[in-house]
Amino acid sequence: MKVILSPRAEKELKKITKIDQIVIARKIRLIKDESINLQEEKLSGFKNIFRVRVGNYRIVYRKSSQEIYIILIGHRKNIYDLVNKLLR
Repeated sequence: MKVILSPRAEKELKKITKIDQIVIARKIRLIKDESINLQEEKLSGFKNIFRVRVGNYRIVYRKSSQEIYIILIGHRKNIYDLVNKLLR
């Protein structure tokens, strides 16, 4: 399965501290492997949009049969406002 980072997600990832970047990058690699239980949750009100917790950060992504498109990466306090602005 192919993982694609949106330009916005890439920009937000660069703003995060190096230690958190490493942890988030590891989690992104695990998203590809469907056999591992990540405790992903579907965002209500959206079709095929999921989120995964990584400490105080969230990875929001769209899942299809052939690829995973990471829409946003951000702090938990403002990620859902950004999702609502971008996707509604």
